[in-house]
Amino acid sequence: MKKHIPNCLSILNLISGAIGTVLALNGHLIYAGYSIFIGACFDFLDGFAAKLLHAQSAFGKQLDALADLISFGMLPAAILYKLIQTYERCPYRPYVALCIVVFSALRLSKFNVDPKQTNQFRGLPTPASAILIATLPMILKRALYPDLVNGLTQPLVLPLFTILLSYLLVANISFVALKFQGFSFQANRSRYFLIVVWILLTTAMQVEGLFCSVWLYILYALCKTKIG
Repeated sequence: MKKHIPNCLSILNLISGAIGTVLALNGHLIYAGYSIFIGACFDFLDGFAAKLLHAQSAFGKQLDALADLISFGMLPAAILYKLIQTYERCPYRPYVALCIVVFSALRLSKFNVDPKQTNQFRGLPTPASAILIATLPMILKRALYPDLVNGLTQPLVLPLFTILLSYLLVANISFVALKFQGFSFQANRSRYFLIVVWILLTTAMQVEGLFCSVWLYILYALCKTKIG
């Protein structure tokens, strides 16, 4: 029985993504963003449960990837599609959002066949990309930082944002995997640093802080890759 628990959690992740996609296409972008957060929780729990219960399997790995493609590929693309459609006059630019689906599929396929991606990821993880996109409708709705809202709604900004994220998903850049190797500070200092900053920013700025935290994660990876 216990071997099915991780797969059930993956299915809940998939369902969250499917419901969120419908919500996004019907214009309920805030709730669609919440669906990404819910899917991310199930995604974390399925991996945690698989290790805890010693229920890891090839089938589970593939199911997890397929669920992630919906929750962190199709759903974010639907959100971006509706946002670009709202702020761009060109009728063709919203279709740029489909790049997120394609490059998320490439990213997940690459991860599944690369056994080296344990302590570090090659390319931006799809949950990080999806969470960044999930914050956009909330930031635009709250409008607490007018300069940020003004910048995001300028012509071509969201299409270019989409292209940049698509590139980062498959770029040959090392991103820290937030999987702790014991509790040693020395072995996990990068993880502790990122988590503490994420907590501080999110506590201080709420959803805008989460938006900034993901960008900090990206900038940290870019700086570390350049230095290395």
